[in-house]
Amino acid sequence: MKNSFKFDNSSNIAEKFKSYVEKQDCSEIIVDLSELNVFDAMKFIVLSSAYHFQKYPAGKMKCHVASDDIKNFASSFCTSNLELV
Repeated sequence: MKNSFKFDNSSNIAEKFKSYVEKQDCSEIIVDLSELNVFDAMKFIVLSSAYHFQKYPAGKMKCHVASDDIKNFASSFCTSNLELV
């Protein structure tokens, strides 16, 4: 089953994601970050990927991002559980 995390512009979104991962069965999750700039998207990608990997080392997290620039920039941080689309 694939889950989807609804992104909002609150300042504690990383903590909300961490709480979501702790409470939900979400080995596969889709996150839409297409509204974020490159810096906010990268911050969220790095933190959320680590949170998700801790609970689901074999899981997948798909992040929809706004541009190829974000994909290229994030490629050096990508882990086995992260897919940028």
